[in-house]
Amino acid sequence: MIFQTNQEAIDALKKHENLTQDVLKMRNDSKELKALVNGEGFIEELLEKIEFIESDKKAKARMKFSRSIQDTYARIFQPIENIYYATGGIKEYEIENEELKTKFLTKIANIRDGKTLSEWVQNKGIQIFNTDPNGLIFLEYTTKDEFDVYPTYKSINSIRYYESKGQQVEFVIFEPFIKNEKYHFRIVDDLWDRTFIKDGTEWIIQLDLSFEHPFGDCPALVCSNISHVGGKEKLPAINNIVGISKELARDQSILTLYKIFKGLPLFWKVVQMCGDCGGSGQSGDDKCGTCNGHGKYIGKNDVTDVIEVPLPEGEEKLLTGDNIGGYLSPDLETWTKLEETIDKLEEKMYKSHWGTSFGIRTNNNVEKTATEIVFDKQPFENQLNKYADFVEYIEWKLSEWILNIYDTQKDPKQSAITINLGRRYVIESYDILLERYELAVKAQCNNIILDKLFEEYLFSKFRNNPIDLQICLIKAKCEPYLHTTLDNTVLIFGNIEAQRKVLFQEFWIGVTDYSDVDKIKKEFEVWFEGKKIIVPIIKEVKTTI
Repeated sequence: MIFQTNQEAIDALKKHENLTQDVLKMRNDSKELKALVNGEGFIEELLEKIEFIESDKKAKARMKFSRSIQDTYARIFQPIENIYYATGGIKEYEIENEELKTKFLTKIANIRDGKTLSEWVQNKGIQIFNTDPNGLIFLEYTTKDEFDVYPTYKSINSIRYYESKGQQVEFVIFEPFIKNEKYHFRIVDDLWDRTFIKDGTEWIIQLDLSFEHPFGDCPALVCSNISHVGGKEKLPAINNIVGISKELARDQSILTLYKIFKGLPLFWKVVQMCGDCGGSGQSGDDKCGTCNGHGKYIGKNDVTDVIEVPLPEGEEKLLTGDNIGGYLSPDLETWTKLEETIDKLEEKMYKSHWGTSFGIRTNNNVEKTATEIVFDKQPFENQLNKYADFVEYIEWKLSEWILNIYDTQKDPKQSAITINLGRRYVIESYDILLERYELAVKAQCNNIILDKLFEEYLFSKFRNNPIDLQICLIKAKCEPYLHTTLDNTVLIFGNIEAQRKVLFQEFWIGVTDYSDVDKIKKEFEVWFEGKKIIVPIIKEVKTTI
């Protein structure tokens, strides 16, 4: 959308000058999300008095000593890092002018705070996706002093109103700022970035803060791509676990208070009357100086202290060391149950968010087949793909807008950039994957499963060494009977083929060109013919005497 005249922009400002209920709700939702995920204002936002159950004093104590659950979310979000290390994918920039291309690539390689554009989006974008879904990622552009363009995060608290079309924005009105006791309103559309001063009922454009921008669109993206059907309000990726995480936060606060109230064992002992006053607290007309009028022995214990125990009367039993004094310990069953409940709630949060229990470390040692593990991983990878889709789109759109600044001859509506993030996720450590692969070989799983497991092992082992990774992938395509043990090779294919499998490693040491798999296979066949040993077949000869 483009406001063709200043008056059209002023009319939009007048229409949306006041905060709407929708924006107020978005701000409140973001405040709650930030309390849950980041621990910001956790006590004030999430811990309320449990009515009809909890006294004012206990509610106050619980709020004072409780801690946030941001550590829970840190564990739930940890798998997202896999999209940063995934292999594969492609980034192409169709820019014919090499000088212009160099300037553009140099800029996105250091977009802000020493980070690449990709790093900024992945680190900042994912966080605000789940804490401020209705905020904006906005490109700031300036030519004053020196040319610069960089992405910024605009909290929903800094936005008065915007009109969205999917994840893009038609126009945005920012929260006004006060300067010289006058309100300044900034409004940005597909072509103009304008700032107006409101002076009474008059709106005056501030020319030094208003300009025509080169992006081709309003350079703003909503921080989430999720919404209810038919709804405009955006939702966080964790929307389906917000309720259960609030329950976990409350239970965690109750456990904290329980540990404080019950964690220190209380000492008890049989009452020991003051020997000087006989328990009366009086010494004549004055207060007993030994017990200070309490009537009970209150001195500090000493090795020479003696507790005098009266002789039992009637059916009374004589008091012994076990029942003269001791310690009251907390109810460990309640303590344990609270901890178990919190662990189960976190596990439910994890399963609800990722769609599977894959990745949860438990004490359950039930072994799963390789096929079962692949099925468990599928919903996990599907959720990772959703995060990757979100990051991929934002990086692509920001890249296009930045390129529009550098390439003034380019049609702003035409795309010149392709960004596809890798989807080969390195989820588990290579030793676990190797063990899983070896078990699958013993179980004689089909080659589709074995190929996938072996490939995952290689990607994990060489995640930081792409050259060796490619060499190993080529080798896996060339090695004879890759997933078959030597014994089985002999049994099924015979001695010659077993030699082929064993001798391949000797041949591979001399390979230097890894570019052509078919060529390597042909060279190996020639090399092998000169190395193989024909084992004579020994027939059993029966003799008779």
